[in-house]
Amino acid sequence: MISVDNNSKFGFYKPNTLVSIIILITRSIGSTWLSKRIIFLLRRIAVIFSKKCIDTTLFNSNLRMYTKGNVSEKRALFSPQIFEEEERNFIAERAEDNSIFIDIGANIGLYSFSIANAYKKYNNTKIYSIEPHPGLFKRLSFNVSLNKDIPIYPREIALMDKSGQFNLSTPEENLGQGVISKKGKNLVTAKNLLGFINDEGIKKISAMKIDVEGNEEKIIIPFLKDANEEQLPTIIVIENNQELWKNDLIKLLEEKGYIIQKKTRMNYILKLNNSNN
Repeated sequence: MISVDNNSKFGFYKPNTLVSIIILITRSIGSTWLSKRIIFLLRRIAVIFSKKCIDTTLFNSNLRMYTKGNVSEKRALFSPQIFEEEERNFIAERAEDNSIFIDIGANIGLYSFSIANAYKKYNNTKIYSIEPHPGLFKRLSFNVSLNKDIPIYPREIALMDKSGQFNLSTPEENLGQGVISKKGKNLVTAKNLLGFINDEGIKKISAMKIDVEGNEEKIIIPFLKDANEEQLPTIIVIENNQELWKNDLIKLLEEKGYIIQKKTRMNYILKLNNSNN
């Protein structure tokens, strides 16, 4: 695993001129089929001429982003416009005072920082970034420390169907694909979602994103069973892992009053039908 540098000051990994130009191009050429092919080619060149990470500004935040071993991080670094933009905008456009966003499977906080760009304009907003992998959590925490004006609260836990300690197995080539497994090398602490909400004193969730590599139903189903109506998130963005689910999770959400707003390439966007926003 790539070592995490949380000691060097921001700017130490400033990209060289070539890489800076590539980032400028890849972030500005859109998201068409041809654009994606160009991005892929230029990104490979940029990684060759970069150090293990790049200090950059993204979503109006200062971020230290690593170039290898984490697919979503690399994609967002070079082309945030093709990093689940519809989903992020759906949440951000509905920001208001007292909004609370829970980012489950936060990775290094890419969703969190994107939403924070909208939330910081309002009063008493909070973003809970939940990430159990120790290396990714270090990166997340460091990036939060670089941006004192954003309302992000990192939490180093896993959300499961029960509390306890579990082993997390993570492929070295993509840290974002960690799954709970007896063979895992990282011991992580877990809570159930309702317990987490109660422990944090959260009364109402404006939006929730959940991307946990097929483990979504272990989090959502117990929550739907035990949570009261006021605790249900207004918006849920959930990764489409139906081939891994044992239950029809989308149907269960619809039975609770959620309506599918859109199905994107990677996710479902759902919203409670009694919500005004």
